[in-house]
Amino acid sequence: MPPGPVEIGGGFSEGELKFASFWVRNRILVTRIGYGALIGFCGLLWLYILWGLADAFLISYPRESRLTAEIASNQVTLTSLESDQPKNIQTGSVMVLETTDGRFDMAVDLENANLQWWVEFNYRFNISGEQTPIRNGFVMPGSKGVMTELGFRPKSRGGAVAQLVVENIRWHRVDPSQVGERYTDFQIERFNVAFENVTFNRDLVIGSRQVGRTSFDVINRGSYGYWNMDLIVRVYRATNVIGVNRISLTRLVPGETRHVDLDWFENIPSVSRTEIIPVINFLDEESYLPTEHFRQ
Repeated sequence: MPPGPVEIGGGFSEGELKFASFWVRNRILVTRIGYGALIGFCGLLWLYILWGLADAFLISYPRESRLTAEIASNQVTLTSLESDQPKNIQTGSVMVLETTDGRFDMAVDLENANLQWWVEFNYRFNISGEQTPIRNGFVMPGSKGVMTELGFRPKSRGGAVAQLVVENIRWHRVDPSQVGERYTDFQIERFNVAFENVTFNRDLVIGSRQVGRTSFDVINRGSYGYWNMDLIVRVYRATNVIGVNRISLTRLVPGETRHVDLDWFENIPSVSRTEIIPVINFLDEESYLPTEHFRQ
């Protein structure tokens, strides 16, 4: 029997023999490369972990802490700003009083509770669907004001009910450099005017008509004079307003006592109390008389 083929290399293919030869010759180098790659991967992994820790505790945390503090600070600032905004004016009920010849007097009380803000605006009344002429009004800080429309005759007679219509509201913040620490102290310093010897009687006869008359003395005990001061006069029977009127005083100088007579042509039977309300913008320097006018 002839001999079979001789197998060279124990049955490995030529490619396997080449790979084995390469491995024998380069095993140490390949092992080193593998260890190096593993060490490099582990190093990168540790660098990533260390970077994450450094970013979390040394970079991002302080920045985020500052951001949180800024948000909290901004929130406090926003809350402070919101609380420092002027609050709405409180409005009373509109009083409507019928006078003579189908005319009506209207008045409404306004209250400004803001101590650091004063307000000016335009206003009118709506009575029985008709609009009264537009007027200018203002209310000083922490003060009350009275808006009036006197002697208005509607074109058509309706119910004696009116609503106040306010337009073009302008808020003004009080300047501490002008008024000092508190506006109330500033106003007290600028206004020391008394109303004394207030009387009301119905003994006056003009023509054939018997009218009422309110009399009083205006005494300026302060050191400031005024170009013009409006006085709103309201007369009461018990707690009810039965008449409202308005009079203007010009060039009231310091130390002056001025007698005022105000006649009422409406039917006002009896008066138990008289209220006199001065109207003056104490923050407007043009409200005051210059010193050289005191001696004229």
